[in-house]
Amino acid sequence: MGSGLVRQEVRGAVLVLRLDAPPENALTQEICAGLATGLDFAVVSADIHAVVLTGTGAHFSAGVEYASARAQRQGPDLAGLCLRIENFPKPVVAAIQGDALGGGLELALAAHFRIALARASVALPEVRLGILPHAGATQRLPRLIGAEQALRMMLGGARISAAEALALGILDHVVEDKLIDAAVTAADRLAQGSWSGLRAGLRREGMRDALVFQESIRRARAGLAGALPAPARIVDCIEAAALLPYDQGLAMEQVAFEDLAATPEAQALHHAAQVERRAVALPPTFAPVPLSHVAIWGASAGSVELARAALGAGLRVTLIEPMRDRLVQAVEKIAAAQELGVAEGRLSVEARDADWARLRPVLSPEAAAGADLLLGAPEAGAWPQDVPCPPVVALGGIADAVLTPPNPQQGLAELALRSGAAQSLQTLALSVGQRLGWRVVLTRPGGPIERRLRATLSAVIAWLEAQGVARAAIAAALSGFGLGVPRRQTQPPAEAREVVPLCLAALANQGAKLLAEGVALRPGDIDAVAMASGLLPRWQGGPMFQADRRGLMVLRAVLRQHKDRAPQLFTPAALLDDLIAEGRDFADLNRD
Repeated sequence: MGSGLVRQEVRGAVLVLRLDAPPENALTQEICAGLATGLDFAVVSADIHAVVLTGTGAHFSAGVEYASARAQRQGPDLAGLCLRIENFPKPVVAAIQGDALGGGLELALAAHFRIALARASVALPEVRLGILPHAGATQRLPRLIGAEQALRMMLGGARISAAEALALGILDHVVEDKLIDAAVTAADRLAQGSWSGLRAGLRREGMRDALVFQESIRRARAGLAGALPAPARIVDCIEAAALLPYDQGLAMEQVAFEDLAATPEAQALHHAAQVERRAVALPPTFAPVPLSHVAIWGASAGSVELARAALGAGLRVTLIEPMRDRLVQAVEKIAAAQELGVAEGRLSVEARDADWARLRPVLSPEAAAGADLLLGAPEAGAWPQDVPCPPVVALGGIADAVLTPPNPQQGLAELALRSGAAQSLQTLALSVGQRLGWRVVLTRPGGPIERRLRATLSAVIAWLEAQGVARAAIAAALSGFGLGVPRRQTQPPAEAREVVPLCLAALANQGAKLLAEGVALRPGDIDAVAMASGLLPRWQGGPMFQADRRGLMVLRAVLRQHKDRAPQLFTPAALLDDLIAEGRDFADLNRD
């Protein structure tokens, strides 16, 4: 029964409404309308005494999927749907079979009873998009679990397990299997008893001690110095749960959400989430190749780190270095790093011994026989022509496939494929990246993107110094924006007012060159690399996003103003002229 994205099933006197848009069961207009239709049926049917909400697949619901930052204020009326569920005249049970994230958890909080599978998890990650929960969670959750834990969930955004959610009071019951049977049983039991007091707006378990509640608010507010707008508004809304009538608290939450959705930070964070997800999305046809044994050619510092990562991923590693002294040094570095990991508690003795047993340091290239692939460090030189070689993924230099590992700050790995490279080589390179836990963005030769962006930033800084701008003034300007360095609350001197605009202009210009050369496939990939590497903070959105925000005509004017003094940095890329002539911007290229 039912149609579209919400299926209806009658189980005795219980109506089961199942979100059926896997894998995420995003709360779109269509799904919210389908749930409303199911509630309409339940409320008029004398044979239905209770309702169960559940989902299909890995997610109960991953929340509202916004196509744009503007849509954050024009999405489905999830708040109205949740209020209707809370005030429904028949008991509603949320049966959480997977992850309940964001609006998905808000939907469950509006129900009168929550039951979940043990493997499920819950989270309210909206702060990572520069917004706050907007379907009542800031008012319902602290009533259930108190201010301290509600603040922890909303300010941190991390997932918590079903077991922890049960202990906190978010969930009422957890089962290992037969979730729907248990949910229907619970719904029947509620319908036969007194359940109206289970409405979240009437709950007070988390507010029994007003002093503790307010102290949690005070501590959270004291830790917000220099924070982005969303955390402060979250604290305000949770405080309102204790100070205002319920309906006024809900109204305050809505106003705060709409204000935040319009901020530059929220727009940048939304852009960041979109381009990061697309940048590291695996090709639709990708099927990982099973890997068990990798050979590494060369014993450079990068090779040592790669060998450690491969050992940590459970792979057998053959480290090949024809020069004995370099091979010995590499093995000593691996051993020292492992011992440090044991001493710091990051690695167990058993894991260290298992890693060591899988490492085979050798002098002869013939030892690569039988490996699934060869990872070649550029410093190692050419592979001997008379020695058979497994498929090669280079770690630098020129090759059909060059895989640049992420920087130590956990940026993105970059996989540059030459035109005509075999599909099997791409699959192999992506497979090893996936096995090592790297997020890989596909590029073309001419990069890596991160290295070219960093070189551009360094060149602009050097040029500014040569123009007489003091190093301290440059540093203050960069740290105030978070450009290339962690952000600090600083007030740069007047002489540094052009530092950030010029750096951003040069970075966007370099990005345009990367696009024209085909190194970067999309402007969003450039932004994703820049943000993941720490070159720009996520709430600034990346250099291409910043260029669109200021306008491409403004960008071109800034570049032209300085091109005669530093032509390599500021001569506008031809792509800029093309986009301006066509009335387009970099965001349009992301959609192509």
